[in-house]
Amino acid sequence: MTATSFSATSAPGSLVLSGDIDAADHRALNDLIEQASETFTQNLTVDLRAVTFLPSIIVGVLARATVLAKKNGAQVTLVAAEGSVPQRVLTVCKIPFEQVDA
Repeated sequence: MTATSFSATSAPGSLVLSGDIDAADHRALNDLIEQASETFTQNLTVDLRAVTFLPSIIVGVLARATVLAKKNGAQVTLVAAEGSVPQRVLTVCKIPFEQVDA
């Protein structure tokens, strides 16, 4: 995989992202989510609490993942901290997520 502007830590059922996720990272992020969710067939929690930049193309990757998982009987759950960039962006875009305390 190519270098990304963000970091990711994966564990079964979980993907924790941190840093600035740039537009150029959209393919890398999609691949990470696809692998972690076993091609959108297993439940996955994507933790965005430490993400500091979230452009619209990345929001599209996240939204697409939730739709593909649902079509396969699985769920991709997005988690964002109250007052964070992801929380504000996901709220404006009306994309469902779980909000946790900062």
